[in-house]
Formats: sequence, structure tokens, C-alpha cells
Amino acid sequence: MRRRCGALLVAASLLGCVFPAAAAKTARSLRCYQSDDPAQCFIAIAKEKLAHVAAPDDRADAVGELLYALAATQTGADATVKEARALAASSAVKPVKQMDLLYAIDMYDSVAAPPAEHAYRAALSRFATLEGQLKGAALIDLHVNACAIIGWDDPFRERWLDFAQSVCTPARLRALKTDGVASQALVLAMMPVAMTLADDRDGFAASADHALSWLRAAEKLAARSKDGGDQDFVAAVGVLMHTMNATCLDALEEPDAADGEVERALTTLRRMESRLGIAGKSSAARRQVVESLFDTAREADAKKLLRRLLAVVDADPAGKRIPLSEQIAIVLLAARIDHYEQADQAQADAADGQMRM
Repeated sequence: MRRRCGALLVAASLLGCVFPAAAAKTARSLRCYQSDDPAQCFIAIAKEKLAHVAAPDDRADAVGELLYALAATQTGADATVKEARALAASSAVKPVKQMDLLYAIDMYDSVAAPPAEHAYRAALSRFATLEGQLKGAALIDLHVNACAIIGWDDPFRERWLDFAQSVCTPARLRALKTDGVASQALVLAMMPVAMTLADDRDGFAASADHALSWLRAAEKLAARSKDGGDQDFVAAVGVLMHTMNATCLDALEEPDAADGEVERALTTLRRMESRLGIAGKSSAARRQVVESLFDTAREADAKKLLRRLLAVVDADPAGKRIPLSEQIAIVLLAARIDHYEQADQAQADAADGQMRM
């Protein structure tokens, strides 16, 4: 996510459609766009929400997101780093989430105190240990998160790219034991990523076709199911597959094809939200689509989706509709996008000034 965003859209009317009673009371995160430093305004909101997140795994997620955003925006984070280290060593936190925290710690240290070799080696060592210990769904999650490095912001992706190429491989993914439909879907979604990391264009095309064929069949079955949960699951998988494919196609320098995958993700999200609205079950998928739109230069569309999401967050301060840990991820996504927008604008202004000189 490093391209400039487009014009901001007014979302008060959208908020009224979802939570009319709350609209008049607060629109705090949306007001960040009128502040002198929107990114820091969003970060401040995230920190306030974090104070009310107690469950260890949820807190680990939130602290990891916060540290990622602090690294991306080059914001001081001594207390957050300290807590991240404590959570990463806590037996109350799932091992996969511990690993995610170690990634985030290295990201921050690589900005605050480069070259941060200690943090990097610690994360590598922990991954190797977990890969030997974990089984089943936990082991699959470990590899899925490693494959997801392909979609990280620069310069973090470049820092971890060699690692991703070494562990997110077709051979390793094929060796994973998929005990259920969810595990199978995740591995199918990540196989095109592994092929892309291996710079295997034919392998990407074949694995993406295979995954999308599975998705089409699953969508047909879900459409006939009386269980709404089946449709929600398949939709979430569809958004994941399409957005990851878009990231891969962008890396393979096929922008038109990437745009097509983003559009399919957006269509899938709209079907999902037509059943659920913007809620905890759909907000993560909307975040994925926002990032894909932004990364493929559809900034105005990305901001439209994001502002609607922020409107729902503003109307749900207690986390009844969207859990607070997810709300934190949402406002921090807004912080990162605004930071990149401002940085790109500053570069553009500097370039214009040099041309005038």
C-alpha cells in the first residue's frame, strides 16, 4: 500500500442508514480526516480501544496491528513493543499469534533501530520451532501467515521476502494435512502465492484456476444450503482468494488481470454484506478489499469502502456489532492509508518544486 488515495467522501448519510440514533452522537474516527495529522488521530483512537481489550488472543491481534501501524508511520512505541514481547512469550496466547507478534516486533525494530538483526533472528528461530511443533489447522495457519507476507507494506515485505520464498513453497503447502474444508480452502488460496513467490507464472495460472474452480463449486453448494453460515464461509474464502490473486498478479506485472480479481472480490463482498450488513463477520473481508483497491490504484473506491466501515465503528463504541480488536485493525488501516497518502503527496510536491526551480 504505497499509492496515493483519492478524494475523501462524506459518510454522514451512510452512517444514518446503519445506526441513525448514534449518528448524531459521535463520528470520531471520521473527524480524524479534519485533524492536522489524521494518522496520529487514528492511532490515538486505536490505543484508547486497546485499553478495553482483555482476552489474550484478541489483545495479541490488536497489539500486533498497532505495532505494525506504528512501524509504518514511524511513530514511537516503547510501551507497545514491551507488551508485544510479553504477549509473544505468554502461554495464554496461541502460538501462531505469538509468531505474528514477533513479525511485528521486527518490523518496528527495523525502522526504529536498524538493522534489528536480533529481532529478525528471534522470529526466524521461533518459526522453525513452531513448524516442528504445530500440527493440523495451527500449522496451516502458520504457513498461511508466512505466505501473506507477499501483501505486506514496503519495506517490510522486502525485508521478509527471502524468508517467505523459503517457507511458502508449493512443496511445503502440499505436505500440509488438510483435515477439513476450511483448511483445504486456505491451502488452495495460498498455492498461487507460493507459485508467485517462486516466479512460476504457469504454476500460478494453474493453481489459481484450480482454486477458483473449487470456489465456483463451493458457491453453488452454498447457494442451495439452508445454513447461512455456509454462504458466509464461502464468501469469506472468495474474498481471500480473489484479493490474494490480485496481489500475485500485481507482483507478476499483470495490472489488468489484477483489477479483474479485485472487482470479483468486491462483487463477492457486496453479496456477503447484502446478507450480513457491515458487521463482525464481514468487516475483515471489507478490509481486505479496501487494501486491494488501494494497491491497484482505485483510491476513491477504497476510501469509500473504508469510510463506511469507519462510520460503523463510530456508531459501535462498545464493540457490540464489530469486536474491539477488529475495530482497532480498521482504524489502523485508515492510519496507514492516510500516512502513505500524505507521504506520496509530499514527494509529489517536492518533485513539482524541483521542476519549477
